[in-house]
Amino acid sequence: MTYSREQRVAMNSKEQAVSSGDVKGTLSHSPSSRNMDDGEQVYARQSNKPLALYKKFKGVLWKSYFSKDGDEIIDRDLKVDRNIIVNGVPYYKNLPAFSVYQSSSSDEQAMATGYYTRITLDTELYDIGGNFGSNVFTAPVNGIYTFSGKILWDNNADADAGDWDAEERHDAVLFKNESSSSLTSTSNRVAASLRVIQGALTDKVVMNSITVDLKLNSGDYIGLYGYQDSGVEQHTFSTNIDDWTQFSGRLVTAI
Repeated sequence: MTYSREQRVAMNSKEQAVSSGDVKGTLSHSPSSRNMDDGEQVYARQSNKPLALYKKFKGVLWKSYFSKDGDEIIDRDLKVDRNIIVNGVPYYKNLPAFSVYQSSSSDEQAMATGYYTRITLDTELYDIGGNFGSNVFTAPVNGIYTFSGKILWDNNADADAGDWDAEERHDAVLFKNESSSSLTSTSNRVAASLRVIQGALTDKVVMNSITVDLKLNSGDYIGLYGYQDSGVEQHTFSTNIDDWTQFSGRLVTAI
């Protein structure tokens, strides 16, 4: 196709400012609201910056960027009312998170010696996304999650509660995708906090705590378990305080 001299001059000029309706050509500097009419639009490209479209609307100057590869360019805060989806992976406005504890309705939970027993957590402080149920948290998306748990062991549930000999142990343990609430196998154990009794104790309160980051796939579920090998049945502490036997977690980042 052959262009006239006038057409070539118009296409090559970076300072083109000929109006076409309410749209001006490309300027080499940013326009101001003062020199634009309401409803007018101007394309401008400053040195080393992407092409921008300016529009004056009801006295306010609006700006959006363009790029030759189609990428969106933003140089201010991005305000999103709902979730952002990146390559099919959601980045949530309200990240999945939960905090639950064992209330007085379920305390003094029996913990058999030599077994891993899932902790009953019957009271929710919060459960953003509704992913906690039946004493386990189920991951809604692939991601890195952080979990924290605590178990307070009772010292007076019965005559043997709180009695420990030296070198006996009590653990707080996380199991992944474990359907049983009482087991001896450790095949699905993914994290543990082990404490060993240094000297004989009688009627003493002891505690376990655990904090860990875990990589989970969507649908994986995590439960908090207690373990002890004192030779007698132990119990969780009789309390209605959420600071003691509790479990919490949240999504750090989807992957």
